[in-house]
This record gives sequence, C-alpha cells and structure tokens, in this order.
Amino acid sequence: MKIGVVHFGWASAGTAQIVRSLIEGLSLQETTIYGIECNRVSKDIELKEMTKKSFSSSLGSESYVLSTFPLDVWNEKSLVIADELSALDKVIVLGGNEVETKHLSSKLLHVPVSIFNNVEGSQFTLGYDTALNAIVENIECVRDTASSLSYGKVRVFKVQIPGFGSSKLLINSALAVEAEVMTKASEEEIEHFKQHIRMKQANQEEYTFILMNHSIDPASIDGHFDEFDLDWRTVDIDDSQCGGPYPTAFDRVIANKLKNAVIEWSLSNEPSAQLLIQDNQVEFKTNLVLGGI
Repeated sequence: MKIGVVHFGWASAGTAQIVRSLIEGLSLQETTIYGIECNRVSKDIELKEMTKKSFSSSLGSESYVLSTFPLDVWNEKSLVIADELSALDKVIVLGGNEVETKHLSSKLLHVPVSIFNNVEGSQFTLGYDTALNAIVENIECVRDTASSLSYGKVRVFKVQIPGFGSSKLLINSALAVEAEVMTKASEEEIEHFKQHIRMKQANQEEYTFILMNHSIDPASIDGHFDEFDLDWRTVDIDDSQCGGPYPTAFDRVIANKLKNAVIEWSLSNEPSAQLLIQDNQVEFKTNLVLGGI
C-alpha cells in the first residue's frame, strides 16, 4: 500500500508528531509513506519517501519532517496533481480547509490542523491553542515594556496577527489580553476606538492594544486619529511565531489523539473521511466529499 501525506498551513511541530507516529506505526506493514511537497522553484509536486531516518527523535527539533505545501499552488494545479498522485492508495491531508481534492482518485483523510480553529463541526483544531498562547505571550512581553516607561501620551500598539477578516484566533487573542479588535477599519470601528482612546486619556492610562490581521494595513489607521496626540507602534506576529517548535500541552494531547485515529484509518478499509474533535474525542465523519471544504 502507498500512502501520501500533505501538510497545509502551520502547527508544524504538532503535525510532525502525527507524521512520525504514522511512519513508526506502519513501519512493519507492507506500506510506503510518501511526503507530498512542492518544489519551491519550479512549483512542481515532489514525492519524498519517508522512513524512520527522515526525522529527528526530538519533538522540539526544527526538522519538521514535512514541508508545508502552498495552498494556492495546489489548487491552481489540482488536475495535474491528481494525475501525479493517482498511484497512491490513500492521501492524508493535514490542514487546508479550502484545498481542492475532488479530482484525487485515492481515499482521503482530512485532519483538522489550523491555527484558526476554523474546521466546521470540530470544536478544536491542532495548532490553535499553540498559536493563541504564542500571541498572548508576545503581547504580554510588549505590555511589560510599555508599563515600565512613561511617555506622557497614549501609546497605541497595533498588533497584527495572521489571517483575514474575523476569526476565533483574533477575537480570543483580544479577549485574553483585554485588547480592542479591528476587522475592517470601518467608520463604526474607528469611532469606537476613538471613544476607547478618550477613556484611556481620561484615566491617564498610557498604552493600549488594538489587534488586527492582514485584512487591514496598520499604516492606514493613523490618519483617522489626527485629533489625538498618540504614539503609534506596530507589532507583527507572523505565522512562524504562531506555529512555533513547541506545542502547548493541550495541542500535544490533541496531536496524540489525532495520530491514533490516523493510524487506525490508514490500516483499515474505511472510505474517505474527515476527523473531527468533539467533547475531547476524535470522531470520523464519512458522509462527505472532500474538496473545497
């Protein structure tokens, strides 16, 4: 049997845990595991046979086993990719809610991996808790510095995190650090933040945080607040910081539960399925067609 594994997005340390366990769990079976990767220069698909020698024994290692596949490249070349993967019996898709898989002839297993916790029907996704904690820790480091200095004016820290539009990651990060949220830079949001600044000034508080993602250019906001004497600072928290080499304890628990389900499906004759996390348990959802989820 030939099984391919492709990884979209981040949560690399957690997904490495799944991939390593898959290789170990099937090492005594008549099974070959292939990593499905993208050549960064030609954008062509590459199949890399994966064995125990492919990875380091340390979970915190920066060798993440499987490079992430660009979602836009995959979707643009989905027909060609389907043809090149036709020899595989099964394909395990780690992440990639919007990945196009309907042309693939192999059995598919979609695993809920995302820093945004945005898989419909799943209470959690692998990587979300790690990303949330990473964002909070970064902001709290900024807060420690801000609270130790006096500028005589309100300092506004524009914190940009990954993603577009409103997301659980954006909203819950803001709740965790008591920050304001901006999703569209609409007139209503601008006016709300002006009221927030006035309150800070009245209370003689010298800093505040406003969280946004890549839907908004941080530099475009300043001009709406010319009536205030503010000190603007931008803090960029990127995808790699959210993924990180060290998953939280909660993400490790999720990864362990998911890896067992992945191995179980790989050894079975079950049809294409999606894994979902409900009530701290992993469920198989089989009555679906993967692709454009």
